[in-house]
Amino acid sequence: MTRKAKKSRMTVDRLAAMTARQFSVVEKKIDGVRDDLKHFATKEDLKHFATKEDLKDFATKDDMKRSEVRILQAVDKIATAFDKAEKDNAADKLLHDRHEGRLETIERKLGIK
Repeated sequence: MTRKAKKSRMTVDRLAAMTARQFSVVEKKIDGVRDDLKHFATKEDLKHFATKEDLKDFATKDDMKRSEVRILQAVDKIATAFDKAEKDNAADKLLHDRHEGRLETIERKLGIK
């Protein structure tokens, strides 16, 4: 003969006990964090932290954006100058090659080479 497994019923008392145990676990973890924070910074240490007033002397986001714009404009000028130099060089090379071809033709006709 097999016994039927007895169904366990959740009672209000059991639910309360389970909840109390979980709160106890959470409370221990919070206490551990509190202990860790005690060693993090003392009230005297907090006096040395920077305040909003202290940070006003540093660059703001707007200052950084303006600096970025100036840098990008300078880089653009450099890139434009390189582009122009590259195009000028290509044009000069075409002209040079054409003149070189003419000189070779003249030298051949004159029998210099």
